Amino acid sequence: MIKKISAPVRVDFAGGTTDIEPFYSKYGGAVLNCSIQKYVVGKIVASNKGVELKYHGDIPTSSGLGTSGAMTLVWLALITKEKNKKKLCEWVYNISQAREFFNDGKQDQYAAAFGGINFLEFNKKGDVKINKLNLKKSIIKKLEDNLILVYTGKPHYSEDANNMMVKNLKKGRNVNNFLAIKKIAYNMKKALLDGDLKKFADLLNRETEQRNMLAKTTIPKKIHGLIKEGMKNGAKAAKVCGSGGGGSILFFGDKKKIKKRFGSKVIDFKFDFDGLRWIK
Repeated sequence: MIKKISAPVRVDFAGGTTDIEPFYSKYGGAVLNCSIQKYVVGKIVASNKGVELKYHGDIPTSSGLGTSGAMTLVWLALITKEKNKKKLCEWVYNISQAREFFNDGKQDQYAAAFGGINFLEFNKKGDVKINKLNLKKSIIKKLEDNLILVYTGKPHYSEDANNMMVKNLKKGRNVNNFLAIKKIAYNMKKALLDGDLKKFADLLNRETEQRNMLAKTTIPKKIHGLIKEGMKNGAKAAKVCGSGGGGSILFFGDKKKIKKRFGSKVIDFKFDFDGLRWIK
């Protein structure tokens, strides 16, 4: 008997880390993200020799694309009979919060569960409102033609980056930056619905500027250098994925030129609109 489940990873456009406590409980959070056709696949294989649980993913390790959230979601879906995606997402969050000194958000598992391009709102009680963006096919194609991921080769550890941001937040050092990032997410949602990709690109750059002020570890020297290289080679905008510090950079611009510059570091992708799937 083989039980198999897959879930996509995500790319966050704007608002990441506003889904983290203690920010959302005081101010409410908002994240705009998309699921992509890169997957975590898990399976349970049962035989007369016993039961095995196996995983694999088609993305680099510590890519900053929400892999751990997708993996935990797949694991829970495999070992339980639960099919309610929202309930599974909250279980993932509760498990992450049970680990001492760990600050994790909610966007990763919701993107993995529901798929598509989503605007997620987190109220002060922690409830999540899922707003699916039903964009025109022409806009979706333009986004896919102009967006490209580049893996930095530097491992991304969201725990370290998020902890530093939360420490600063508790000391009141970066509240205005968090609020600006949240506002950018709302503005970017409007830009996409309006089909204004120039505005979308401008907001990606503004998100990066504000995110860089959350903590010194967000955009280290190496990542800053790669962003500059991308901007010299066809990119109009760039954003660090996840909480930054490493992982991947999302570029918007001339895909052909960016691919030529970064070669094997490129993670080409299209959007996923299915989310969590029970395959067998």
